[in-house]
Amino acid sequence: MREKFNTRFWQNAYKSLPPQVRERYAFHLRAAERWELRLDAAVELWSRAAAAAARMLHEPRPSH
Repeated sequence: MREKFNTRFWQNAYKSLPPQVRERYAFHLRAAERWELRLDAAVELWSRAAAAAARMLHEPRPSH
């Protein structure tokens, strides 16, 4: 394995392949892991931005 995987899921996926085909699919597995990590980061960023916008736009309710 030239590069190590960042997540245990992709490490296990790589190790689960038969040894004779691991290098053939290693590039695809690494690319899939990069996409997954980018997507996770984008979702996290969107979630934080939405929460910040909600806090900024929240108007306190008058208490009676």
